[in-house]
Amino acid sequence: MSAFEPGAVTGPGLLPAPPRVPAPHPAPNPTLPPLPTWRVWLAAARPFSLTASVIPVLIGTALSVANGTFYPLLFLLALASGVLLQVGTNLVNSYYDYLNGLDNAENKAHNQPVLVLGWMQPQTMLKGSFVVFLLAVLLGVYLVAVRGWLIAVLGIIGLLGGFFYTARPVNYKYLGLGVPLVFILMGVLMVVGAYAVQTGRATWAAVVASLPISCLVAAILHANDLRDFHDDRKAKVTTLTTLIGPRRGAWFYDVLIAGAYLTVVLNVILGLFPVWTLAVFLTLPEAFRLMQRVHRGGNQIIMVEPLTARLHMLFGLILTAGVLVSLL
Repeated sequence: MSAFEPGAVTGPGLLPAPPRVPAPHPAPNPTLPPLPTWRVWLAAARPFSLTASVIPVLIGTALSVANGTFYPLLFLLALASGVLLQVGTNLVNSYYDYLNGLDNAENKAHNQPVLVLGWMQPQTMLKGSFVVFLLAVLLGVYLVAVRGWLIAVLGIIGLLGGFFYTARPVNYKYLGLGVPLVFILMGVLMVVGAYAVQTGRATWAAVVASLPISCLVAAILHANDLRDFHDDRKAKVTTLTTLIGPRRGAWFYDVLIAGAYLTVVLNVILGLFPVWTLAVFLTLPEAFRLMQRVHRGGNQIIMVEPLTARLHMLFGLILTAGVLVSLL
């Protein structure tokens, strides 16, 4: 049940599909005073989560600027298409989590109440996701026209990865693949994609430079899975946390957080980041507090996901600034 959840076999050699879950009851009458339509859509888009797509675009663009290349229009288009892809993913995720009974009246969908509280009909949300994805494609067509086939490949991977996050028949979130694939799609792919939009090429240096923010965006989803461990296990949903257990899951959270800082050091050693980027260590106290929360468990873990998202944002902004300061 994040921003970003197995049973019968769908075919020879294919991964197991999600368990059959009774269809949810029709959306109940709203439990809060009706909101204006635009506010309902805003809530469904989960704006608090959108830094997960903004930050990697900023970092990839900053790397290009540091190498002497910057096209403002292409940056804005890449930023808009990245945000649209995430919004579309959020809408599809909410639709299928509700359809599969994972978002329900008991958990109020943990900050995703739009369908559970009856503020919007499920089919309306699904149709909205199609519109958002279409807008992302239209922006992508222009970027492809300017930068060529590489952007097309990256864009198609991003689009399919976003839609099939929870959509059938792939729904890899329900198969324990959410964290590793978010690491790639919302981390590596977006940083490299933003860099490629500016330069017209992808490099291994950009891949290595993407590792810190990839660790943190994966940590956001993993924090969500840690929080939802009991709900997911009850619903027979497979996540990385249900596979390895909450205790090992807490240690893996530590690995992801530590990995963000250590890979910044690696990039500095390799000469890919200027020394100014070590300023991200100013956020280390917050990182330690989050790790302590995770290991305490219980109610302490409820707020770890949004707080990890905040760490991701602060870390990413400082990292971007550190790259750009080297130009002064």
